[in-house]
Amino acid sequence: MTSLLGIAGTASAAGCGTPRDPGRAMMEIRSGDKVRQIAYFIPSGYDGSRKVPVVFDFHGSTSSANEQLDRSEWERVAEAQGFIAVAPQGLMPGQKPDTFSWNVPGVTAPGGPDDMAFIHDAIRAVEETFCVDDTKIFGTGYSGGGRVLSQYICNGTTDFAAAGFVVGLRAGYPKETAGTWAPDSETCKPARPLSLIAFAGRQDKINPFDGGGLPYWQYGAQAALQRWTELDGCKGEPTVTENGTVRTVRYENCAGKARIVSTVISDGGHTWPSSTALLRYQKQLGKISYAVNATDAIWRFFETAAP
Repeated sequence: MTSLLGIAGTASAAGCGTPRDPGRAMMEIRSGDKVRQIAYFIPSGYDGSRKVPVVFDFHGSTSSANEQLDRSEWERVAEAQGFIAVAPQGLMPGQKPDTFSWNVPGVTAPGGPDDMAFIHDAIRAVEETFCVDDTKIFGTGYSGGGRVLSQYICNGTTDFAAAGFVVGLRAGYPKETAGTWAPDSETCKPARPLSLIAFAGRQDKINPFDGGGLPYWQYGAQAALQRWTELDGCKGEPTVTENGTVRTVRYENCAGKARIVSTVISDGGHTWPSSTALLRYQKQLGKISYAVNATDAIWRFFETAAP
């Protein structure tokens, strides 16, 4: 395991010029007063001489960094396309041994780890350790990882060039007004229009498509998407395509060259589309759809995202 204790927040030079062993590994950084874990994958073509993109991949609740890399299969795409995949790990204990959850502002009781600071520190540590193109740092999140990534962007940060969400897109804290739940506009003020792609399953029982569920959810996937079209200043009618169980809506005319793509799977559960890992959880989380590959689609979206 690589130890980078104390590196976060330093002003050291970017990490170009040093080759790294290919494959998956772990590193430690210090964020605030806590030691945090990050899994990362280096493609075989990386030699440290050329700046490469990075995809940050945030795991769901009661999971881990390594489990998320297994689920999303970002390593497969990173190896083929020559970028680095990074999976930071939460610190709050999950419901199963050796699993973790995120301390999402507005959701978890105060007093836990500062995961907004940790994300910032993780990005800085990766920039300082590897040869990174800082205009091509992307974020993805599954379930609770989507919620923590959403809030990080809502807080006005500018680290990510684009973002992808699987069953976890949010647009601020849930707020009830006259019996109706909606995103609280005061808790989501992104710094600029941001291109994003989101996947949702209509049969999701964990984060219900139409809202409800646990207190952190309440407003549904469509309400979150609609709010982001407003935040991104999208104009005109979207383009809609349907292919069997998959319905894709594209908003191409948004401010700052941002784009939004929403893919809803009619028989999809609380799952990562086309993931071949963790199939033992399918009965609990619902059907995994193989009608679309979320990881491949997200990468194609990132490749064409405006800087």
